[in-house]
Amino acid sequence: MQKHIILRFRDLITEDDGTINDHLDLLSIYGEVWWGWWMRQYEQPPRELFKDISNQIDKKIGVKGFLFNTGNSKFYQTTISRALVAPLNNKIGTPDPELSPSYYHRGQYPAWFLLTDIEEVDFNQVKLFYDSFPTRPDLAEKLDPFVNKQVTSLEQLRNIDVTLWVVRLS
Repeated sequence: MQKHIILRFRDLITEDDGTINDHLDLLSIYGEVWWGWWMRQYEQPPRELFKDISNQIDKKIGVKGFLFNTGNSKFYQTTISRALVAPLNNKIGTPDPELSPSYYHRGQYPAWFLLTDIEEVDFNQVKLFYDSFPTRPDLAEKLDPFVNKQVTSLEQLRNIDVTLWVVRLS
């Protein structure tokens, strides 16, 4: 069963819905947009996962992802057409300033995902199961009971202290 990622975000430096709207504006102009992954300081980049995503893309297997705004509990489906990962213990700036919202231009991030669509979806219409929590190996004992269990709500997701979840669709 194919694995998918959910990227957590929140409108901290934009107005409400600003993150999605900024990305949608660029998508409407260029047909693609870069999304930077803002990992927390205590998380680790899941390099093997990112390698797997890149391999799926190279094999022309569509990589579906999800975006979860924990500020307003909106949930989005997206298609990832490219993934760039910073070298070990580093971060990288935007791969293309024209294809990324301006607030990304001054920062560096551990990974970037080129998205070709973003669509809000009703979380209750998507049946997801937890696969892994690769950014928090330090919480493995606490999070292992969730593996292979259905994601029951956005509130449950919000309460798991990660910015990236690996899930499977049923």
